Amino acid sequence: MTRMLILGGTGETGSWFARYFKDCGLDVAVWGPSGKTELAARMGVRYAHDMINDARISDIVLLSVPIAKTIEVIRQVAPCMRQGSLLMDVTSLKSEPMKAMIRHAPEGVEIIGTHPMFGPTMPSLKGQTMILTPAAGRSEKWLPKIRSLLEAGGARIEVLNPEEHDEIMAVVQALTHFAYIGIGATLQALDFDVEKSRKFMSPVYEIMIDFVGRILDQSPELYASIQQNPKATLVRQTFIAECMRLSEKADSGNLEGFERIMREAAKHYGETHQALERSDRLINGRIKEKED
Repeated sequence: MTRMLILGGTGETGSWFARYFKDCGLDVAVWGPSGKTELAARMGVRYAHDMINDARISDIVLLSVPIAKTIEVIRQVAPCMRQGSLLMDVTSLKSEPMKAMIRHAPEGVEIIGTHPMFGPTMPSLKGQTMILTPAAGRSEKWLPKIRSLLEAGGARIEVLNPEEHDEIMAVVQALTHFAYIGIGATLQALDFDVEKSRKFMSPVYEIMIDFVGRILDQSPELYASIQQNPKATLVRQTFIAECMRLSEKADSGNLEGFERIMREAAKHYGETHQALERSDRLINGRIKEKED
């Protein structure tokens, strides 16, 4: 039976994958700095009291620790792994963790970066996207096996190189989170009564406000660390500059200039009408939910 060690396996994401891979038939052990042996018992998996010793005997070591600690844990664990085993991570950044895994893991240890594009509140992998960043020349044995395990749960697999991953995530994650958190911070700065305002909102704006709340309900540590994506600095700066450009048009009464920016953005976006139709279905679903 394949032995898997999940470092950070007592956290929310780590425990999600512990349960998933246990259900796939793997012999799963978890380790966490808080020593939650009772959580391991509830999940029906082993607790690894000595992460280095368990790493030596495991077929797969999966890192599910905070981004800020990922490189440190790689330095500790990767050199201990045996030939033919697999080192993986599930962090939101890929370039630096992949470089560290390649640097510190012995030759013969395969390396696959992964990024689950969903949170631990999701009930299953069905319809979820998993991004894989396999190390060139060091993933041939394990890549098809890991892909098969994930696809068996209904995951949609995308394969990227680490740099391309971080460039895309600078927009898909860092920019969208930054914008939503910025809206939340603005509501706080204005002392705006969100709950009172709900009775005046149309469904589309209520959905948007709920997405702001969804982000604010998550771990500040995680969302701050996602902003450390080295590609995100330019993205944030561009976003702020475009917000200022729009604000200047509005403040000066230059409605034609404001409209031009919106038209140019719509032209670049592309299929705006399809987006309108998709969002209409979401809005109608919210309306029906309230009627029921």
